[in-house]
Amino acid sequence: MAACRATTTKTDRLMNEQAPTRRSHLLFVLVFLIGFGLDLSSKELVEANFQPIVDRHVVWEGVFEIRLITNEGMMWSMATEVPPHWWVIIRGSVLLGLIWLYAGLERKSRLAQLSFGLVCAGALGNVWDNVFQNPAGLFEGHVRDFLHFYWFDFPTFNVADSCITIGAPLLLLVLWKHDRESARREA
Repeated sequence: MAACRATTTKTDRLMNEQAPTRRSHLLFVLVFLIGFGLDLSSKELVEANFQPIVDRHVVWEGVFEIRLITNEGMMWSMATEVPPHWWVIIRGSVLLGLIWLYAGLERKSRLAQLSFGLVCAGALGNVWDNVFQNPAGLFEGHVRDFLHFYWFDFPTFNVADSCITIGAPLLLLVLWKHDRESARREA
């Protein structure tokens, strides 16, 4: 009877540790909201003060400048022949897939919350531009890019791209660790 009680207590403790709480999603929500907010506000600020391609503000001579361009494709202007409404479908599907993947994680570590928050914020920032950034109509917009490092001729990007670039490798690490833990528990 005592052994059964100890096992039940241990099982209850494990179940309680893995049960999601509001706090277990706090970092994800904060990172997501801050990343998305910074992306949109920075794009609006640059768009209000710069003419596309014409205006440039050198931040660090020979290294970094701010210049507004619109990107009709995906990162680094690849696949520009794909219509913008398809980018809404593609990016929106990726965003929904990421949220589904995050929801399915057994444990939401801080690293998982951080990486998913960054990637989801970046994905939504670029989807937002595809949906709303064309006066001719919804779902035909182009992504606004404005950060340009030209000392090594790096393509122009934005805060959303930065969130994805930082979050994606972290996300791969989280998924790799999650996969290893799951395999270890099954063994």
